[in-house]
Amino acid sequence: MIDIKDILFWIFLIFGMVLLIWNVFGNSPTEFIALVAIIFTVLLKVWKVSDRQIKSEVKFNFLANDFRKLSLDFKEYIRKN
Repeated sequence: MIDIKDILFWIFLIFGMVLLIWNVFGNSPTEFIALVAIIFTVLLKVWKVSDRQIKSEVKFNFLANDFRKLSLDFKEYIRKN
């Protein structure tokens, strides 16, 4: 499934590159607009990576809880036998 952040990233990356190329060849808007487009593109990518990291941390927390439950069940099984 394609995430909206990925689509926005590619749109702003292309937009930023067009503005930078336009700036090099003249009659362009200010450099500030090109820099804002590139900075916004980087921020979108950082946001996407941080979302992945948070999802990974949540998965590891669930995995850690499952291992704790498994170890408690194992200890209880050993005590009974």
